[in-house]
Amino acid sequence: MKRSAFVAAVLAALTVFSAVASGAPARAQLTTVTVDTLPITNALPMTLGIQKGFFANHGIEIKTQTLQSGNDIVLALANHNGDIGYLGYVPMMIARTTGIPLTLVAASEVEGTNTNDNWQDILVKGSSSIRSAADLAGKTIAANALKGVGEVMIKAALQKAGVDPSSIKLVAIPFPSMRTALNTGQVDAIWTPEPFLSQAVNIDGARIVMAPGPVLGNYFPVGGYAALSDWMKSNPTTARNFRLAMNESLQYAQTHPADIRALGPAGNVPHLPIWLPEIDRAKLLALAKYAKQYGVISSLPNFTQLFPSDIRTGFATGLLEATVTKIGRVKVVQAGSIAKRLDPGKYLLIVKDQSKTHGFGLVGPGVKVRTSIKKTGTFRYRITLTSGLYNYTNLRKPRQAGAFSVS
Repeated sequence: MKRSAFVAAVLAALTVFSAVASGAPARAQLTTVTVDTLPITNALPMTLGIQKGFFANHGIEIKTQTLQSGNDIVLALANHNGDIGYLGYVPMMIARTTGIPLTLVAASEVEGTNTNDNWQDILVKGSSSIRSAADLAGKTIAANALKGVGEVMIKAALQKAGVDPSSIKLVAIPFPSMRTALNTGQVDAIWTPEPFLSQAVNIDGARIVMAPGPVLGNYFPVGGYAALSDWMKSNPTTARNFRLAMNESLQYAQTHPADIRALGPAGNVPHLPIWLPEIDRAKLLALAKYAKQYGVISSLPNFTQLFPSDIRTGFATGLLEATVTKIGRVKVVQAGSIAKRLDPGKYLLIVKDQSKTHGFGLVGPGVKVRTSIKKTGTFRYRITLTSGLYNYTNLRKPRQAGAFSVS
């Protein structure tokens, strides 16, 4: 597909104005909410939620306006050009610390765990001599905006990889224009999300050299939906209903990747974002500290004002990550190590199932989790662990199993 046609398809998918499901409230009962959004795959759950009637069922009609960066959306919201904006957490922090009182309305997506499953990476031309993070020292990298989530994550990841972040030059180029900039030699590398990432790899022969998000931590928070605090106070019911509808959309998108791909632009995208309705406070604080370290913000934002408690969470006691490989091997990991003994409490269990012929099961006191044997994808579960033994297994081959204790 030609770039112009592809971008047009993305914009068309993201500018769906409304789709009322059967049995949804009549149009006269709907409250119109104008959402400023971006032309990237991450934003497609809202489009899907509109089509499925989630927003209409909560009394909301969505009208969208597509901009090119989170900073553009902050300015639009500050000028009352839009009610809610989809943007990265770093632009939200910049806004909050510079007198633009944004508040998170709903969460959206997080990064993956490595270059194989991440959806937002640093790419170079196939013929480039750049082969690793170390080779990016002194190079020019494109991000969609300066002083945004891209700049912070790129610099933080490079520093963690042993590269001086001050050695690189960042230039602002809109996502749809990055492939051309890379192919013509305007930049040495680009930091870009899906669907542009797959287009660069599959059409242009570009190579992935680094996934900044996973370098900083598994499921690192990226962005969500925010509004001015005054709008939130004046429209508490609408804000709450938007959050409920958006959460339904995120959950549906996460468990129905085929429906996301059926929207068109994401059809050939191998790595969809991981959508979560909640945010990890600890990782958000790390992101804020990185932003301050690199001069993007001068002080840490007020987390209570920016991130409401009903969205913000520390994932309770902890985060568990379960994996089913393509050949059916299963494991459960906490903090990078195979889970053996855990403390009692509430956990977020994220299951990454790569097999179409196996599945994952976890059974123990008060917990019974089973994924579909035939479905692949990333699934999340809220579980409460109490004292006892928990067994996890490959559902098709129970002998391929493991266990951890809670005490």
